[in-house]
Amino acid sequence: MEKVEHLKIPLEEIKLATDSFSNEIAKGGFGKVYKGKLSISGKQHTIAVKRLDRRQGQGDREFMMEIQMLSCYKHKNLVSLLGFCKESGENILVYEYAKYGSLDKHLRDDKLSWTQRLKISIGAARGFNYLHNDVGPQHRVLHRDIKSSNILLDENMEAKISDFGLSKIGPSNVEFTFLVTNACGTYGYIDPDYIKTGILTKESDVYSFGVVLFELLCGRPAFINSYHDERRFLESLAKSYFEQNRLDEIILSSIKNDMKVDSLNVFSMVAYQCIKEKRIERPTMTWILEKLEKALLVQCILQPLMIYNLCFKVNSHVIIKIGTWGKQSGGPANNWSFELEPGHKLQKITIAHGDGVIYSIMFTTEFRGVFHTSNKAGGSTGGQTVSEVIFGFDEEIVGVDGSIDTRDGDTIISSLSFKTNKRTHGPFGRPSNSLFSIQLDKGYGDKASSIVGFYGIAGNYIDAIGVVVKADEEITRIGRWGTPGIGGPQNIWSFQLEKNHHLKKITIDHGDLIYSLMFTTQYRGLNHSSKKVGGWNGGENVSEVTFDLDEEINGISGTIAKSRGPYAGYIIISSLSFVTNKKTHGPFGHARGTPFTIPWDEGSFAGFYGHCGYYIDSIGVYLKAKK
Repeated sequence: MEKVEHLKIPLEEIKLATDSFSNEIAKGGFGKVYKGKLSISGKQHTIAVKRLDRRQGQGDREFMMEIQMLSCYKHKNLVSLLGFCKESGENILVYEYAKYGSLDKHLRDDKLSWTQRLKISIGAARGFNYLHNDVGPQHRVLHRDIKSSNILLDENMEAKISDFGLSKIGPSNVEFTFLVTNACGTYGYIDPDYIKTGILTKESDVYSFGVVLFELLCGRPAFINSYHDERRFLESLAKSYFEQNRLDEIILSSIKNDMKVDSLNVFSMVAYQCIKEKRIERPTMTWILEKLEKALLVQCILQPLMIYNLCFKVNSHVIIKIGTWGKQSGGPANNWSFELEPGHKLQKITIAHGDGVIYSIMFTTEFRGVFHTSNKAGGSTGGQTVSEVIFGFDEEIVGVDGSIDTRDGDTIISSLSFKTNKRTHGPFGRPSNSLFSIQLDKGYGDKASSIVGFYGIAGNYIDAIGVVVKADEEITRIGRWGTPGIGGPQNIWSFQLEKNHHLKKITIDHGDLIYSLMFTTQYRGLNHSSKKVGGWNGGENVSEVTFDLDEEINGISGTIAKSRGPYAGYIIISSLSFVTNKKTHGPFGHARGTPFTIPWDEGSFAGFYGHCGYYIDSIGVYLKAKK
């Protein structure tokens, strides 16, 4: 007690400040809380006075733990302890007043926007991350009673963590901090593994925080005291709806329209990962904080300059190469490339073709009224037909279709079409059975990406072709293949590989088509599984593709067809294969319908996204620039 003597406040001063405990503002398991005004060191404070009621079950141990914690550890997202009183049988704690009270009172509040909820979750995560990782070099604090009623909101709606009476201090110089103790906490929030084993870990706090995140998302408490309500436990309800891709049905209706899909996807994935049954699969507070900040960043995407300042250099562009289709190797003399210079506009493409062969290709650009023509690629022999594609002033290429064949034993490009924002030019040559297609996705409100060049291998003919894409962000979407429509937010799925994570496994539910996909990544020995996408109906087979540590996806292929059976007539992904630097995994499903394939450079893979419902209706890829 000697170390905290300076925090002692006489009982008479507290009575005066609270008008003899007449202004009650809250009550809980510890007793009641009163509001008052008190001068401390010459400064006037609005205070919250917590008066311990021993009949409620908490006593000296909890009282002293609270003083110890808040006198030693200071952080802007922890409540500020101003003092205490232990006099005449009273145990009283005095805090800085939090204007808006506890978070649980605001869960259903329509005025609490999605952005505010994100900021509150981030503030709380910062506080818990401090307790787990930054309180000292050799120890960490395990809160042990994380719940929405123990997160207070100040006048700026900033989260403040409170109630450290049940906290424990453990070592931090081991990978898995654990303490053997009697399980305690609050019904609906307690880690089931902690209840079962009596072993407390930092992952127990993570579990409880995951429940709080779902409270913010769904606008309801963790537990409803009704034995007749099958939805009374939010944790089991949210887990079930997340895995069924039905989370949209239990999200608080007043915030649905404010949400950006990617922001919701990141937030819900974090909450779900927190409440994983196995402790080893739960993330760290550092990881949680990083992802919640990302969810807010995505939500605020309407302020692009702010986003660029945080993430990228303003006006910078990312170049990503996709392909090639056709021949995969050739000497330096056979490599060709064309890329638009800054300020130049593609004005014309000249194609020599005939008899199922693209012989040569040449590009003309315009800059300030002057035309510039590239070297001709290919064409050591001529073609029967020369076609010119001339582009309008507001026309740009957004996709390329083509086919691959053989000529005199060599792989060649047999046909090409150029899709623009206005029309399709072609096909030139003659399409074969081996088709390919590349398109930029304009259906998700992405920042602009555009095809700014082509490259490949050539000799007598165009043997291979790939495209160069310019994007405004480090990671861009390419595709999609399958259903052209977007549907509602519940139909959009996304998996993006996090920094330093290794894609360990893809789980595919399939039969006559692809029913669902699920992705598992690994980071520092911990596995993280995404929610299942698709699969509102089950498949006949479940396959798992497991990747080696040095194995990376550098292409996918598949087919698009119409569903059959009870839900016939929908455009779906009927088969999928995953191509890596080591092998091809698949095909899974039934290879029928229109084929598609997309390869990319090693080191570019960043994830998948698309459209889903009963089945996987479409798929596209996230690609990033190589460093």
